[in-house]
Amino acid sequence: MTLLVRDEANIVAATVEHHLAAGVDFVVATDNGSVEGTTEILERYRDAGVLELRHEPSHDYEQSRWVTTMARRAAESHGADWVINGDADEFLWPGAATGLDRTAISDALAAIDSRCGTVEMVRDNLVADPARSGPWPSTHVLRDTLSLSGRGARIGNKVCHRGDPGVTVGVGNHSATGALGGLAAGRPLRILHVPDRGLAQFTRKVANAGSAFAANTRLDPGIGWHMREDYQLLLDGEQQQRQVIQTESRDTSVS
Repeated sequence: MTLLVRDEANIVAATVEHHLAAGVDFVVATDNGSVEGTTEILERYRDAGVLELRHEPSHDYEQSRWVTTMARRAAESHGADWVINGDADEFLWPGAATGLDRTAISDALAAIDSRCGTVEMVRDNLVADPARSGPWPSTHVLRDTLSLSGRGARIGNKVCHRGDPGVTVGVGNHSATGALGGLAAGRPLRILHVPDRGLAQFTRKVANAGSAFAANTRLDPGIGWHMREDYQLLLDGEQQQRQVIQTESRDTSVS
């Protein structure tokens, strides 16, 4: 598994623990100049021998290049059969499973046709139950069955892929190309996505991602539009108001 993270101290340990418990053998992580404790958390997993830690301090959103480097390293140096390119706020869940064990992910991927090399994964946002209080793992127990983006369409799927030293991973981990084989017909894995864990965290996420996109003049302006738009709202002082509206609209779309 690969992880590209920046300032995710309140979730990254849960991410690593969840995927190790579900059968991920090893994590290749890149810390993108975190300043609030994320680096130190990753160092503990590195010291435990379950994670390789890399550093990319520049804040210019070269995500595709950095994740591609990690994915290739997972294949070349760690012998990965499959590579999951994840974000700190994403938790894989086998679609038919009612619980997790050390074979959950590997069993799901073992059923993929050998001629196929990529697997599409649908994402569902987890949102807070207004009747609960406490840290996000206690409150974010509702699955948003619509999971709409700011433009009204469903949030994009991600892909995982077979290990390949020549793979190229697209921006956002939405695609992977190389000598991988075709796209699998089934979708045995889903992603539970927890992007919004409180106003302070979400504001920091928008500021980090939005400023990084703005600093990268090589990317098409349409890439990362959702973060670019949220960042502009943040600069205009409207982000908090929009978040409240989105939270209220979820009341009719959770299960």
